[in-house]
Amino acid sequence: MLPDKDTLLIFQKPEYYFFPDLKGIVFPPFCISERSFWYLIYKFLYILRLPCCSLFWGEWKKHLKKAKQVIIFDYGYQAGMETYIHKINPSCKVSLFFWNIITPKTKNHILFTKKDAIYSTDKDCCRKYHLKYHHIFYTKSYYTPYTPEHLNRLFFLGADKGRATYLGQLKGILEQCGLECDIRVITPVKNLTYRKSLSGILTDRTLAYPEYCDEIRRCGILLDINQEGQVALTMRVLEAIYFSKKLITNNADILHYDFYEENNIYLLPGELSKISASEIQSFLEKPFIPYGQDILDRYDFEHWKTQF
Repeated sequence: MLPDKDTLLIFQKPEYYFFPDLKGIVFPPFCISERSFWYLIYKFLYILRLPCCSLFWGEWKKHLKKAKQVIIFDYGYQAGMETYIHKINPSCKVSLFFWNIITPKTKNHILFTKKDAIYSTDKDCCRKYHLKYHHIFYTKSYYTPYTPEHLNRLFFLGADKGRATYLGQLKGILEQCGLECDIRVITPVKNLTYRKSLSGILTDRTLAYPEYCDEIRRCGILLDINQEGQVALTMRVLEAIYFSKKLITNNADILHYDFYEENNIYLLPGELSKISASEIQSFLEKPFIPYGQDILDRYDFEHWKTQF
């Protein structure tokens, strides 16, 4: 069933995640490629803050008159979008949603005019920048009932973000605990010494989201490692919930969420040396407890969009 088009999402690269399944409501910010000559022209005009910048914005503009709300994701936001939207549809609610942590290079909240309509998935960012909290979301179309297959196979695919060395060390420890670990880290680092030292986990190949989901289905455990300074939930947490997989994570804040279940989620100790093989084995032997319909509904897109 296709989602109602009362809500539009503006996201930098929808094809990287599950967003293509929300057909007709998720759009990239631009109607031009960000690698094209026209994008360079746009950036020049954008720096000058000229009103003609909106000519380069995407397909979402055609749907504004009927939209009740527009949610702009952090990397999809361009200064002036909310003003343009309200010019076309004055009654439309516009929110800015950070599902990445805010860094000195991504302070788009400074430019957004409605300060009371800025949300973040990271509780520390909310406290630091006085934003509203809202969790990330998924879609029930991916829900897969639990099956006792590939129980000892662990999967992780993600960008380096300073985590590669830790992940390489963790892989060795978890394998000693009896897990079959498929850990793939994409890194921009070209240093040959660095790449050689982590050759067992580094990859240059990204996966389209359907391919990524196939890998999830072939594992029993997802690995979730937050980057330094992040307390927000990652997509891997919700993927573990909706694909009915166990989760191993280093995010201590996960203990405070309503879906936390010790049979399904194992919190890594702060130091790698404190990982216990017996604890890992005990966790693997615990029966998986399916998540209730209330959890699946609460973190689904249809509920998420009503909370702005």
